[in-house]
Amino acid sequence: MSEIDVWESSRQRPGRRFEPTHELVLHDLAVEVASSLPGASRGIVRVRELAGPIGIPDLTVLIGDAEPLEARLALDVPPLLNEIDAAIAATAYQRSPRSVAAVARALGWPEETILRRVPGLVRSGALVRSGAKTFTRPEALRPVGQILAIEAKIKDWRRALAQARTYSVWSDNYVIVMGSLAKSTVERLREEVAQDSGGLVVDGNWVVRPRKRELARTKRMWASEHLVAGLVGMDHQPSAAP
Repeated sequence: MSEIDVWESSRQRPGRRFEPTHELVLHDLAVEVASSLPGASRGIVRVRELAGPIGIPDLTVLIGDAEPLEARLALDVPPLLNEIDAAIAATAYQRSPRSVAAVARALGWPEETILRRVPGLVRSGALVRSGAKTFTRPEALRPVGQILAIEAKIKDWRRALAQARTYSVWSDNYVIVMGSLAKSTVERLREEVAQDSGGLVVDGNWVVRPRKRELARTKRMWASEHLVAGLVGMDHQPSAAP
């Protein structure tokens, strides 16, 4: 397996918080957990403290073949960080021109909303006009793989769960990595996480592994574009997996 490790996103929160040694150790464990996620054998990208669409996970993991990510990074189109822009691009077709009306119907939005955003998307190269009100999108502008958010906490499982559920609005799934917890607490957290189809690691051991979730393509595109933004301008060279 090959992987790309990017320890510092190019789009992070301002400033740096102080992290005690035991929390840093837990974050190292989160990195190891990423390597054992389902599908990781196809390749992974791990980004620390990526500024996601909503919130900043301790670790964001992209799972999948590297080609879609490489193609997107090579595309001369700025990342679509606006949710509306990402949704319009996600709903456009690659080869067959699609009308503003069709996109509006698919998204359940007024046509005026689409029309307001189209000129800027065309100027950026995210859409290519094929008629007055029809357009396509570049082939490389698509979700680049499966994205999971990993949140690590020593003891505060309620906060970890709340943050992870926030990330699940835009990520394909989440994994919570906790330190040692009481047996009753582990069981309670396990039930909550399993209900979400998420993943849970406690004291270095898998308690629940994440299951596949169906996330809307518009959300997947939005998350993908934020990950791309976090990698723009960085040197991403494949390295041997640990």
